[in-house]
Amino acid sequence: MLGAGLALILTTTAGAFGDAGHRVIGRIAEMHLTNTRALQEVRGILRPGESLADASVWADTIRSATYEDEDTPRFRLAHPAHETYHYTNVPFQKDRYDPALPGAHFTDIVQMTRECIRVLRGSSQAFTRREALRLLAHFAGDIHQPLHVGNAFVSAEGPLRFVVPEGPVRWRSSLGGNALRYGPDGNFNLHSYWDSHAVNLVMRKEDPAAYAARLVKELGVPASWRTPGDPEGWPEAWATEALPLAREAYEGISVMEYLTPQAGGRTGHRWRIAQPAVYDALARQRVPVQLAKGGYRLAATLQAIWP
Repeated sequence: MLGAGLALILTTTAGAFGDAGHRVIGRIAEMHLTNTRALQEVRGILRPGESLADASVWADTIRSATYEDEDTPRFRLAHPAHETYHYTNVPFQKDRYDPALPGAHFTDIVQMTRECIRVLRGSSQAFTRREALRLLAHFAGDIHQPLHVGNAFVSAEGPLRFVVPEGPVRWRSSLGGNALRYGPDGNFNLHSYWDSHAVNLVMRKEDPAAYAARLVKELGVPASWRTPGDPEGWPEAWATEALPLAREAYEGISVMEYLTPQAGGRTGHRWRIAQPAVYDALARQRVPVQLAKGGYRLAATLQAIWP
């Protein structure tokens, strides 16, 4: 495994699927949990009137330095690296998630989702039960956004292209696609495309609850969405499943030119990219499935914890 310092340099991303997408996932989970013990346990942990949809956005909300509630100061103090919990930046060319790969880290989304499950099962005290539930509700969305798992590394010399990082030099991280810029003056990035723009494309301003109900009705639950084995192994399986989708998301993208570092920004190396003409069509095809799958799997995880 890469050292902690290097892994932290490699990983910086925004919140997956944005507020609306996470709320859709939380609502879908609640629909699958109707009349279950798991939903009763969830309601016992959350505040009165608070839903899984509400819980699902907390992990992103607290990334704003100006946001505070009764839970946030303690959590930030105990978990100063909480922003690294949202993703793993395994090279998208890899066939499976492995904690020894470059871009993986002991606080990445696979490891921290597993830790949330352990807390709710009573075998870990890494978080409070309320923190663990709110984080799990969020991470179930993050891990189904492919760019939160598969990262693109760009050649540091020669023709600009995506490469597998080997050795300490000759490659640079795109930080989960945050450094891959497009649009006027490079104001947009590929990561936010999948977090928010693609979700907006498919929701078309529909209310999250209404859109969630429509997805459940239209997509159902294919057998392939069910994950076998112990739930603590499910996050690794989901990350492995996301890698082919990440490869698909990077396929056909041309790295056009290197851009100067962003003044005052968090992204050092940046590149201008060109997306293929069919890119929006790909997003419209993939995003509804990932949202519905994330919601179902969040519910399945909670039911496995509380049968």
